[in-house]
Amino acid sequence: MTITFDNIHVRLGGKEILKGVSLSTINGKITGIIGPNGCGKSTLIKTIFGICKRTQGEIYADGTNIREYSPRQLASMIGYVGQDSAATFDFSVEDIIAMGLYARHDRKVSQKEAVEAAMRELEITELAGRSILSLSGGERKMVYIARAVVQGAETLILDEPTNHLDIKHQLFLLDHLKNSGRTVLIVLHDLRLASHYCDHIYLMNNGENHADGEPAEALSEENVRNIFGISGYAFTGANGSRDFSMFEDNNTQL
Repeated sequence: MTITFDNIHVRLGGKEILKGVSLSTINGKITGIIGPNGCGKSTLIKTIFGICKRTQGEIYADGTNIREYSPRQLASMIGYVGQDSAATFDFSVEDIIAMGLYARHDRKVSQKEAVEAAMRELEITELAGRSILSLSGGERKMVYIARAVVQGAETLILDEPTNHLDIKHQLFLLDHLKNSGRTVLIVLHDLRLASHYCDHIYLMNNGENHADGEPAEALSEENVRNIFGISGYAFTGANGSRDFSMFEDNNTQL
């Protein structure tokens, strides 16, 4: 499924946070939103669920305005995981994941089977039976992603999903998303991870689109210097893999 944000404006506290942002995901691919703190990345993705109210602009799911869907219908189509991995109530891991079944269309499998399948997919079966309050921030993040997976949605929107994860689990998660066949819209801060895993990148600054394209286009040396104030650039190596370089002279890259 393709999600399209068209000319999105948001005002919060009398300040214009988003100033006409437009972007589209690519079916079955990873689309990244990159930018400095406070540029409006999280605000943008929250508009699709009404968490942040837009003052102008429309959002479409496969060409249909999302205003035509109920919240439950939208939840059956799109799984969402925000930045916050805090927990307040003493629910089990299985109970938290099972919450994602509320909007699931396909209920041919039992709740227990669906939850266990999501835990196997995210390789968190060792957390079974644990209280969500007993988990680390990274473990909770994986549980919340499993909750989005169990919804059965073909599209995932993830806001800084690698926060709190160690490098092994960062790579596992992004490898999994890359190979899942799902449409993924992801907010990332790590320019190297974004360059390697994203098929298309939107670079935001001050509530606006600054550039977009494949990683080497969006994260060009000029764009990186102008937006982040550092020296660096995305590139494609001789073996076709994508990466991001900092601190090195251009001539040292293969």
